[in-house]
Amino acid sequence: MRKFLAAFFVLIASVLLIVFLTKKTSDSAEKNLSQSDEREQDSKAQGSSDQENALGLEDSSVVSFMPLKPDETLLSSMGIDLDGDNLDDEILVVRKAGNPYLYLIVGLYNPQTTLYDRVSELKTEITQFKSFSYNGMDVTGDHRTALVYQGFTDDGHAVLQMYFCSRRGLTKIGDFKSDGTIFIQQYNRTETYELSQSSGRSFPVWTYASDTREGAGSLSQVQTEYEWDEGQQRYVQARQIFVAGKSVAAAELAKIQDGTVETFANYLNGLWYKIDNEGDEIRYIFLDYKNSEVIFLEGDSQEVYNWQNSNLYRNGIYLSTVNASIENLRRRFDISLTGLDEMRVHVYDDVRMRIGADALWNGSYKKMKNANEFPAGGADTADLDSLRERLEEIKFWSAPDGALVSFKNGSYTINNETVNESGVYYVSQVADEFVIQFNSHSAERYIGNVYIIRYGKKTVEPTAKEKARGKKPVVQTDTNVLVLQPAQIMSNAAYEISGRALTLAAASVE
Repeated sequence: MRKFLAAFFVLIASVLLIVFLTKKTSDSAEKNLSQSDEREQDSKAQGSSDQENALGLEDSSVVSFMPLKPDETLLSSMGIDLDGDNLDDEILVVRKAGNPYLYLIVGLYNPQTTLYDRVSELKTEITQFKSFSYNGMDVTGDHRTALVYQGFTDDGHAVLQMYFCSRRGLTKIGDFKSDGTIFIQQYNRTETYELSQSSGRSFPVWTYASDTREGAGSLSQVQTEYEWDEGQQRYVQARQIFVAGKSVAAAELAKIQDGTVETFANYLNGLWYKIDNEGDEIRYIFLDYKNSEVIFLEGDSQEVYNWQNSNLYRNGIYLSTVNASIENLRRRFDISLTGLDEMRVHVYDDVRMRIGADALWNGSYKKMKNANEFPAGGADTADLDSLRERLEEIKFWSAPDGALVSFKNGSYTINNETVNESGVYYVSQVADEFVIQFNSHSAERYIGNVYIIRYGKKTVEPTAKEKARGKKPVVQTDTNVLVLQPAQIMSNAAYEISGRALTLAAASVE
């Protein structure tokens, strides 16, 4: 009996010892896990390092049906039919050990082996994964899917390239690079195209680059359109448009563009309103770099996006954002300066999703100013008086449709074959804008109520001798041209709104 009790107590002691050791091990594991979680949370709270933001972090949930090489790390994958056999092929984005550039790996599905054949490996010019996007798109309109990728190089240049794919490899059909914006202008195609019963219109590609002919302080642009050439089987230049921007003093420009994202982003902070709106509602974009937010405002609705990544280029910045409520809804847009308080915005969707409303946000914006930002000391009465005198010293101002406008002693008349309008007008200055208001005596009106009024601009070309000496064209104020932009007046500001702008040219001098 004693031997039995002794054996029983030894057994109980052994069980208790095992339980104690197990609990101790479990507590230690939980403690380590807790510490690990805390470190992870701290890391998330502090944000990713600059290197991580620049390179992008691979998603562990991304899978590939093609085997990777030992030196390859998978960052992203996509299934899409590239060779027109109605079977999804696979595109991979990988990073290779010891190489900063991103690679695109194309694998075409082989129905006989049920495997993906690696047919091409494309080294891109991009190192920053967060600024990189790729997709399959029928850009030529003949129901052939092209592989399109775009992103930004380390020196701030935008890159967009297009390829057709076959079993023989990749054939480049478009190669674009710019120090500004590059985008594909997409059109709505016909119903017969959507039903594969006809071809569609090809999509042109636009590049916006800096026009350096007027010097470093110029914000002018060269906009180049490229169209698909069926005979050459590639995109070729179709036309160029030179868009004059405001000349900005080098010292002022240096304050905005010192080479750091923070300085440029802090300049963008605040509320911007769209000056070429479609419809009655004014669209606003609120940029908040400190809180990493971009807010789109229209009427009573707003969309909040988290500001994730930024890349500078010569006269602008590229942003990538993600919707605060829907994580797979992403927007990327380019902001280019057209003046110290003006910017041009082009919004486009991320890789796979096309957001039709994005085009409505494209256009020119002005910064909304508050009273504290306006110049001290009141209006420049000398300039205001000069403008008032100039209006009346010209006997007739001519509109593009032939209407003649006359200003005299605070009254105005407008006459053409169908219009005979008269009334009173008043020119004032609200903040830093000159404003002209019209009060018509006529039942049928040709002109609106309130406009911001500015002189036009003209480019003075140097003579042949001056060109030989290196003199460049000079942009000057043209007092023979008036530009009237519909406006709304607030207590301390006047800002442009959508509507028909009116350009008046001096027809005769009093």
